[in-house]
Amino acid sequence: MEQLILLFQALGYILSHLDVLGFILFGAVAGVFLGAIPGLTATVGIVLAIPFTFYMSPLASISMIYAMHKGGVYGGSIPAILFRVPGSPAAACTQIDGYELTKQGKQVKALQCAALASYIGDIMSDMVLIFFTIYLANIALKLGPIELFGVLVFALTIIGGVTGKSMIKGLISALAGLFVATVGLDPISAIARFDFNIVQLTKGFDLVPLLIGVFCMSEVLVQAEKKFSRGERATIAPRSENPADNRMSWPELRSCLPAIFRSYVWGQIIGVLPGIGAAITPWIGYAEAKRTSKHPEEFGKGALAGVAAPEAANNAVCGANLMPLLTLGIPGSTAAALIMGVFIIHGIHPGPRIFADQAPLVYGIFAAGLLANLTYLLVGLLAATLIGKLLTYIPRSVIYPLVFICCSMGAYALNTGLYDVGLMVGFGILGYFMRKYEFSPPAFVIAFMLGSRFEINLRRSLLLSRGDPLIFFTRPICLAFILLAFGTVGYRIWTNYRKKVSNT
Repeated sequence: MEQLILLFQALGYILSHLDVLGFILFGAVAGVFLGAIPGLTATVGIVLAIPFTFYMSPLASISMIYAMHKGGVYGGSIPAILFRVPGSPAAACTQIDGYELTKQGKQVKALQCAALASYIGDIMSDMVLIFFTIYLANIALKLGPIELFGVLVFALTIIGGVTGKSMIKGLISALAGLFVATVGLDPISAIARFDFNIVQLTKGFDLVPLLIGVFCMSEVLVQAEKKFSRGERATIAPRSENPADNRMSWPELRSCLPAIFRSYVWGQIIGVLPGIGAAITPWIGYAEAKRTSKHPEEFGKGALAGVAAPEAANNAVCGANLMPLLTLGIPGSTAAALIMGVFIIHGIHPGPRIFADQAPLVYGIFAAGLLANLTYLLVGLLAATLIGKLLTYIPRSVIYPLVFICCSMGAYALNTGLYDVGLMVGFGILGYFMRKYEFSPPAFVIAFMLGSRFEINLRRSLLLSRGDPLIFFTRPICLAFILLAFGTVGYRIWTNYRKKVSNT
């Protein structure tokens, strides 16, 4: 009941402050549009928007970024349905049946189905986030530095071992992020480390140029390798003249509800686990929808449930990803890491104390998520086809030079100095080579953001045990998370071995 009162108070505050409401609406609409641009994704747009949050209130800035993330996850389905080109990895599954419906002239029905399924999955995930996260936070408050170290070991192992194609390269990326986080002043003794007598390095690497470089600048460099024909334009199949093909009816939506609910459950479960994210949940939701369908032969040929299931699954991850961030201060995905970055910029550190110290802010973010859901639903129902037509007029040869300019402006705005622009370029080159050789940029960034907490909890634990590392194996909770970390690595090794054996 208390959560409901705080939520309504937050909604009232947002609706009475038009600036905050405007940023939420802008974030959701911009997220849909950016997510609909293949190759750009909402992640790039979020990173470019982060420097502007310096001049905004914490609620407005975090809410805008959160809304942009939600809109972007749905927006990736628009080009997947219209052109069979997913706007994000999470929308890759949607193209299977979505594009088949477009070829039949039912693209409006498919887009409306995707918007409704995304909204339903998202809203159910938000309800769990709003009403149950505080209980997890109360449990997290009872964890000491030893237990938190075990949790961080597990999180970093999951993030490094699961993200990317190679477990070894993912773990190396996470270790590299931890190493980069050690540059600057020692958090315990305040002694400078790895600064090479460069004054700017005594405070370590700033988060903003690192984020812009690894995610945005690297994308510009990747796209610079590709050639784009000026005359090449995407086309949309003609729309059906039958009115029934141009709207999603209630009986059709009702028939999709079982698939939507099952996919939501998978998205909720997987979204809570750090590092797994929304890339695999749509495929699990799609497989379950096909397995339990009365007409599985229709999947792959334009089944509405084949659109609804993956969209409900990937949007259900949005709310679930915030649960480990708010309760433990551990981002569960790239988007959660970016949201955590905005928290840090405003001097707020996510974790179990945030519900006691910043309750109005937290429930304001929850309320913003509900408004963002409604916004992208309306955009999807009313303007998704228009956005698809606009995409046919925007060449990539124009988009990425503009992205490069925005990257440079965002890095320069941090301290109005070229040093940060140089950092941005350096981390952009690093991100480019990481992507080229299939290392994991998200694992690198998340490990960098968790590096300080990892080191502090490690050293506090060793101080408590007077340097005895066996302390980590004598506390049940810490030991359980360490065993889970080793078990995860062992399971990944075993599954890779079985694949190699089956292929030979």
